[in-house]
Amino acid sequence: MENLSTSNLHTDLGRISYADCLDLQMKLVGLRKAGKVGNILLFLEHYPPVYTIGRKADPKNFNGVEVVKTDRGGDVTYHSPGQLVSYIIFNTERDGKRDVRKFVHSVEGVIMDTLRFFGYESYVGEEPGIWIRNPDRKVASIGMAIDGNISYHGFALNITREPIEGFTSVNPCGLDPAVMGYVPLERSAVIREIVRNFADSFGPFNELSRRELMEVVTTLS
Repeated sequence: MENLSTSNLHTDLGRISYADCLDLQMKLVGLRKAGKVGNILLFLEHYPPVYTIGRKADPKNFNGVEVVKTDRGGDVTYHSPGQLVSYIIFNTERDGKRDVRKFVHSVEGVIMDTLRFFGYESYVGEEPGIWIRNPDRKVASIGMAIDGNISYHGFALNITREPIEGFTSVNPCGLDPAVMGYVPLERSAVIREIVRNFADSFGPFNELSRRELMEVVTTLS
């Protein structure tokens, strides 16, 4: 394997609890800040299902629902199997400058390019997230945080119908839950295309298994 401090990495964690994954994210953020690892893409599905709220959450949007508070952007959302989540632990500084808005736009572009590859034209509308047309449905949610120059949290793309029912208990990102939709896609194919699109902007990525990534974290922490 190449030098970990300069290599971009991606790992499919499979199913993992929100708490365990958040702990892993924060360890990786620390390693990225210290220059011990390169940019990292995590892919996963959250199990057990969970509702999370971001920094701008309005309690009216999740009244009576048990939620996990986070420091990401955005309001309330839902995570469950059937939804592909990608957490993005990247250095957002490019050419000596940090432009968070540009970085988030690049993430939106990756999602839209991925959907286009599979035949779905998508857009970023006035409301947050990535949408498809006919009918207009929100299929991906984005919520990120920045520590220094390092991003974490990321996006969630509904690739089966399974998550949709969970959104009916809240107003996701302040929206009517009826706007939530999905794109029926094969998980591993979506991951390959997302990695390819990130590589176009950030350079090639090496794949690590979940076990290999955990060994890296244990060794370098």
